[in-house]
Amino acid sequence: MRGTARFTRTPQGLLSQVKMRATLYTDCARCLTTFPQPLDIDYTELYAFAPKYATESGLILPDDGNIDLEPLVREYMLLEVPLNPLCKPDCKGLCPICGGNLNEETCNHDAEAIDPRLATLKTLLKN
Repeated sequence: MRGTARFTRTPQGLLSQVKMRATLYTDCARCLTTFPQPLDIDYTELYAFAPKYATESGLILPDDGNIDLEPLVREYMLLEVPLNPLCKPDCKGLCPICGGNLNEETCNHDAEAIDPRLATLKTLLKN
């Protein structure tokens, strides 16, 4: 993880401006390959001097003056993690028949494997 944090004193408190970049190794939702997922965050929050100046986030400057950025950075990073991470936008996924990675190999299976109990319904589509 790399980044910068800049603090500016305002009449209400300390304004923190944070930019961070991290890499998360995760699995592709389609082909299950592990790949590096970049995470970028850029946020601004106010650590208020008194509760009356607190913003919606409710951050108050601690009495000892030490600000722990870890909880906020963690939350913002978690918000950047995609629900369905993909190794690449055009990922082909896994073969539904043999389970092979279609990005690395081509399968020559019959694409229309139909349940024999439902095969008669297919004839209705032809009519």
